[in-house]
Amino acid sequence: MKPIRKLPEVFIRYAGVITLTAVLSGLLDGCSDPTPADPVASAYLPDINQLFEEYFVLDSLGDHEDLGDLLVRENRDLKSSELYLIAAWAYEGAGQADSVLSLIHQAIDRGMANPKILGKFRATAFSEDNPEYVRLLHRLDSIEAALSHVEHFAVKLEAMEAFWPYFDRALADTTRARRELRAFILEGPRELRDFYTVRYGSIDQMYGQMINGAPDYYRYLKQQFNPDSIHVLKSRTTRWMERFKDLYPQAVFPKVFVVPGILNSGGTATEMGLFVGGDMYGRSPNMPTEQLTDWQRGAIMGFSDLPALTLHELMHFQQNYRDTLLNESVLAGVIGEGVCDFLVELSSGEPLDNENLRFLEDRENHHRIFADLREDLFGSDNSRWLYNGGSIDDRPHDLGYTVGYLISKSYYRNRDDKQQAIYELLNSSDLVSIVRQSDYAYILAGPASATR
Repeated sequence: MKPIRKLPEVFIRYAGVITLTAVLSGLLDGCSDPTPADPVASAYLPDINQLFEEYFVLDSLGDHEDLGDLLVRENRDLKSSELYLIAAWAYEGAGQADSVLSLIHQAIDRGMANPKILGKFRATAFSEDNPEYVRLLHRLDSIEAALSHVEHFAVKLEAMEAFWPYFDRALADTTRARRELRAFILEGPRELRDFYTVRYGSIDQMYGQMINGAPDYYRYLKQQFNPDSIHVLKSRTTRWMERFKDLYPQAVFPKVFVVPGILNSGGTATEMGLFVGGDMYGRSPNMPTEQLTDWQRGAIMGFSDLPALTLHELMHFQQNYRDTLLNESVLAGVIGEGVCDFLVELSSGEPLDNENLRFLEDRENHHRIFADLREDLFGSDNSRWLYNGGSIDDRPHDLGYTVGYLISKSYYRNRDDKQQAIYELLNSSDLVSIVRQSDYAYILAGPASATR
């Protein structure tokens, strides 16, 4: 008889809880209150910010098994494919290959669609004789076969369209607003569970922005949001994707999910696909701004900006960097974002034109900014470079995108083999080499230069 495969203790505990609950339910049938418990109110949704505070503590201590147990436990009702994968990475650190495989399978069951996901795990962790590993390879091959065709690309609007009844009920009775937002996550399309993990963070954060912070803007957005306008833009986006496929034959094309965000992100890429915050595309002359922050007033775009943003996020989905030495560095951050902007330009044929580029056209600004980059390049503090809208005043926000774009474009221009250059821009195992082969190699002589 084969030994029973050892599962993480947390799975055993929850199996026990489920079994005990079923037994007690049978024993008490007819004796309890006939009114069933509210499944929305009783479901557990983690506070993601708090969860990742615990994550970093356990990770820093090397308690990877406890970390995996924590993530599985916190994901018990949310069932986010993204959290399944994060738990898998934790169990990999604990050397529990069977648990890793099980969680990747569960992530696929819940919508994970990155056929290259195993590239983010150590290849030595899996035995080729393991039937679950073989089954996983077959599943990933099937995903890749589907996503390799541009025709697979689709703009999914279900979450955006499903939101409005919950929003209306939440505003009509704010004492039940949090319950309505929970119901939206639990009853809506499954992609919402991943978006909860990567952007919403908690029901309180959703309530704080949608109901308490800027309800007038969301009321306006309900009238402004036009699914037909988004579908019209799909043909333009598809043409750009077809051009990108010619440039990079390995390209894959996941679904794009338009979701109601909390005014903090125009788009993001996950292992499920591309997420677009529909709330960030409501600009018009009639847009109410009284309840918006200065950053939000400037950051909200129009529907016509969606194709470029979608393609930018598509490039993130292609990226599979293997530079473990520098993966947390400023260099990795600016290259990661700048490559996307450059490849959007290359695929669309439309030159990038924005205030950040015009700022850097000034020689003094250019010299000062690249001197700062030289100083920060191998550190991990991105505060001067990325995701700093509203928090920096000595330069335009998010200049890291622009310096990364300039480095990437220069690298591509300097390489004879253009197709290989694109491959390296998306898959490099040596990010320093990209800078070294660009016109900006001089920034590598900074005080904290990395050694290879």
